[in-house]
Amino acid sequence: MHSFRPTILLAALATHYGLTTAQCPSAWTDVAADLKTSFITNGDCNDDARAAIRLAFHDCFPGSCDGSIILSDECTARGENTQLVDICSTLGDKATQYSVGTADLIQFAAAFGIAACTNGPVVSIVVGRTDSSDANAEDQMPGPTDDAASIVSAFAAKGFSVTELVALVGAHTTAKDLAGDGLDDSTSEWDTDFYTETADGTAPSSLTSDKNLSNGTDTSSDWNTFGSDSSAWAAAFVPAMEKMSLLGISDTSSFTDCSSVLTDALA
Repeated sequence: MHSFRPTILLAALATHYGLTTAQCPSAWTDVAADLKTSFITNGDCNDDARAAIRLAFHDCFPGSCDGSIILSDECTARGENTQLVDICSTLGDKATQYSVGTADLIQFAAAFGIAACTNGPVVSIVVGRTDSSDANAEDQMPGPTDDAASIVSAFAAKGFSVTELVALVGAHTTAKDLAGDGLDDSTSEWDTDFYTETADGTAPSSLTSDKNLSNGTDTSSDWNTFGSDSSAWAAAFVPAMEKMSLLGISDTSSFTDCSSVLTDALA
């Protein structure tokens, strides 16, 4: 069911991120076993998995991947997080239950949610983030009606290229709108249908912002490339998501790679 890319060797991760080569703490094995039960229903990723993927973006993008979306209750305080209240509560409780960092758990859960979907890739996951109960800045998240130029500008301000932006938006392949309609016709599959169906108007539901990106002057080329080439999308998405998971973090020298815990749980 699941299609994993080969896990990057720890030595390679250590070189890239400057990580410690310490073994992943055993608590994450228990977390992975829990998420396997929580995020997979009848062999497919479920709504909790989808929400966890989105939560990772909403914690990081306003400033830093620091857990503040849960710890400062940005979940209930900000309209952009309306659909995330339940997953915030769920993961907040699990962080306490397993005595792991909230910021780390948010990113681990997102990576797990992605890999739990049919054909979902493995995004390498590291732990060691510092939790914060101080809210990140408001009005940072792109909105569902924004034009392409403003979204490109918002991502550029965070250090992301147009290609990285378009690749990351592809995570909407598993997403649903407020009414529960999918943003493509196969929300349990990690595939390129989101790109093609958004562009040609056949998706069950589409965000105006996604439609704008699909035909934007700067974004349509990458959009069309990813829609027609799943390998190209995967090659762009995985490193962009790994980059997103460390947004706002300058020192990863004490971080530990836990990617194998995720792949072992879903093997």
